[in-house]
Amino acid sequence: MKFKHLLLLSLIILSFQVSRAQKSNTQFSGYGYLEYELDFSGGPTSYFYLGEHSFFVNSKLNDKISFLGEYVIRFNGNSATSFLPSIERSLVKYNYYKNHNIIVGKIHTPVNYWNDSYHHGRLFFPVMDRPISFSYLVPLHTLGIQFQGQNLGDLNFGYDFVIGNGISSSDILSDAKNTSFTAAVHIKPTDGMRIGASFYYDFLDKNRSGIHSGHAAPRTHYTGKLYAGALNYTMTSLSFANFNKSYEILNEFTYNTTSTDSMGLAKNFANFLYAGLRFKDKHTPYVVVDFMKIASNDLHTYPYEVGTFGIGYKYEFSPLVNLKSQVQYDRQMVNHANHSIKRHFGFEFQLAYGF
Repeated sequence: MKFKHLLLLSLIILSFQVSRAQKSNTQFSGYGYLEYELDFSGGPTSYFYLGEHSFFVNSKLNDKISFLGEYVIRFNGNSATSFLPSIERSLVKYNYYKNHNIIVGKIHTPVNYWNDSYHHGRLFFPVMDRPISFSYLVPLHTLGIQFQGQNLGDLNFGYDFVIGNGISSSDILSDAKNTSFTAAVHIKPTDGMRIGASFYYDFLDKNRSGIHSGHAAPRTHYTGKLYAGALNYTMTSLSFANFNKSYEILNEFTYNTTSTDSMGLAKNFANFLYAGLRFKDKHTPYVVVDFMKIASNDLHTYPYEVGTFGIGYKYEFSPLVNLKSQVQYDRQMVNHANHSIKRHFGFEFQLAYGF
């Protein structure tokens, strides 16, 4: 734990030193948020919550090579202070020809619009939190090599091909026999619009989940014996986004399959829909509908069904400060065998900021 704190402090100090020496080439920025929640499930409870804070280092090393680092301090119950640092992204990009790049390091796996466009700064989120699938299905990060092209041709075509450590790996180790593979394409036919599709594959020889895969979320919905055998994991994603001065729409569809010798092919899916109406540049009322269903024979995420419906409002004080409020209803089927249902109804405020 002490080493992680020392590493984060060293990186922050180094970023400031580089900024002094090369002010025109290196930038340092940060983002954070504060929340208040009123929960009406069971006995009403209310509390304030200090969210994760992310720190960025962007540096242009020469005309062709640049560096991006993202370091996050977030809640962790195993720490004496309840917060611990982590390295979310650390990558070097080489622009070898026009709009074509080679990227090496830890990246956001380019499987959908959300993971390509947003980082840990809630300031940029259209809603208060990530889609449900990000905690269960989406491989959030990959440590490896990425081949990328951006804004090609009249449709602003883009591609991403990634080979790297898979779901069962950590940032420093992978005992898996195979690497993961990601292929993604998108077009941007008009300003603010992006349409994309992707495919992800990984083979988990021991069905383990690494700490940054999104699959490491506590499986509180499942109390049976965990499967430790081999498993094939695929994920297909379709994204549609249109953000303009009048309205905002984002839909993320995820289709996931897992296959084992014992239970065969399990078919899982999730869909996240956000729609907002902008007026006077600062005001955006919105709705969000988020749903995920995991099949009864799935041995990785395990059977689960959860849905969320929310109505919210965002006010932008400036490009670096906004306030969101959201009324939200959640429904979870926590036990498929007896159709046990758990419901949640709450109200939240979120103040997000950049610095």
